[in-house]
Amino acid sequence: MTDGPRLAAGTELDGRYRLESLIGRGGMGEVWRALDTRLRRPVAVKALPAELADVPGAMERFEREAEATAALQHPGITVVFDVGRTEDGLAYLVMELLEGEDLQTLLRRRPGGLPVAEAAGLAAQVADALAAAHSRGIVHRDIKPANLFVLADGRLKLCDFGIAGLADAATRLTQDGGSVGTPLYMAPEQYRGEAADHRSDLYAFGCVLHELLTGEPPFRSGSGLPGLMYAHLNEPPPRVGAVRPDVPPHLERLVLDLLAKEVDQRPSSAGAVAAFLRTEGQGTPLPPPAAPPPGPPPGPLPVGFPAPGLPPHGPSTNPGTAVMTAPHSAGGRQSPRLLIAAGAGVAALVAAGALAVLVLPSGGGTGAGHEPADPAVPSATAAASSASATPSTPAVHKIVYKVTGSVSPISVMVMPPDGGMTNQSVKPPWTATFEASQFNFLSVGGNTGIKSGTIHCSITLDGKVIQERSAKGQFASVNCMHQGAFYGNGYGTTPSTG
Repeated sequence: MTDGPRLAAGTELDGRYRLESLIGRGGMGEVWRALDTRLRRPVAVKALPAELADVPGAMERFEREAEATAALQHPGITVVFDVGRTEDGLAYLVMELLEGEDLQTLLRRRPGGLPVAEAAGLAAQVADALAAAHSRGIVHRDIKPANLFVLADGRLKLCDFGIAGLADAATRLTQDGGSVGTPLYMAPEQYRGEAADHRSDLYAFGCVLHELLTGEPPFRSGSGLPGLMYAHLNEPPPRVGAVRPDVPPHLERLVLDLLAKEVDQRPSSAGAVAAFLRTEGQGTPLPPPAAPPPGPPPGPLPVGFPAPGLPPHGPSTNPGTAVMTAPHSAGGRQSPRLLIAAGAGVAALVAAGALAVLVLPSGGGTGAGHEPADPAVPSATAAASSASATPSTPAVHKIVYKVTGSVSPISVMVMPPDGGMTNQSVKPPWTATFEASQFNFLSVGGNTGIKSGTIHCSITLDGKVIQERSAKGQFASVNCMHQGAFYGNGYGTTPSTG
């Protein structure tokens, strides 16, 4: 392990950058206020940890990414002036010196979150900066409040491009969040050890937007990194509106879409998200839909949006089916009804939080899954060009959760269409059927516990399987999840039509 040189005020790097005072220290090195003696201007110098020099190819990768970042001329991205390595092995980055505070410090002073308009304005600046980087093929990999710097005039700068790439090359994942992205903001695919792309940045951006609005990131865990990993991989994000009722529904919808577990369910680009935030993110609700013309009924609403005016439907029962009707919610709307098939063999209701299973990319179990096309969401172009299209889905959706496996009992986690979550210990095969005219999230998952075996979950919507996953091994765990994407203002991903 390389010890590296010790830095102190007065140290001069490569005969040009004289260190003056330490600004901060973290998992990825030290930041110093310095003077560029050649151009006589103040700069910020980030000195990287000496041990990263021991990783083959890491420094070369860092230099390539720093050079690419230096080519980004955008007002929302910190300007990189220079990158270098001293004779004794110290790697450093020279950047513009910023006056202000990072977003992490700002949020500490305002623990309940920022006003909606202020949060949306800052988020739009982040999205603009990401769009500029992504257009050049550059992925940040470590979007978090500490890497977002707010200047005194309210402008925001995105910092530390290339730093996360260096940490990724070092393949270090620490509980304090010092590298390979920060666990509080890391996308599920990063936890699985998969390559990060621009959609990974969008997921982390969704975590930041959630924190801007509520004062807290979407997931925390009392059990440290394993619990946090499980939450990002399996648990649906908490609703922003439950903490901040003043947040408009379409802005909450954006947060949920950004936090989709599957990369292809997230918004298609940072640029589209920025445009949406500038036009719709300031607390102004979306205009109500125009009244349909007389004649045939209009096409179905996208999944996840309410269908106003639908009459209540009684539960459709079959022999051998027990019907559990949920209480009516406020405003007279009936909550989705849960139908549990006889023979499911529910052994006991486990207290929420009793399940603590870690989904590992390798070792304790192997997982495989696929997500077929969504039958309930029409294509954006078709919806725009054919307002009088024949409905292809019923006004009330039938949703079936199923979990099977080779061991018994199996712990099952269920999130009904009307929200909430329960843990159950069941004898497979287990099935639950719901009827709902609207929903935001569908989620069911399970694990084998200490026993080694196989487990499989699936979600069926209106007779078509929309997601299924399998895993095997000891502590094997699966989670099937579906969320309705929002397409009303064009930031959503193109829906599947197959």
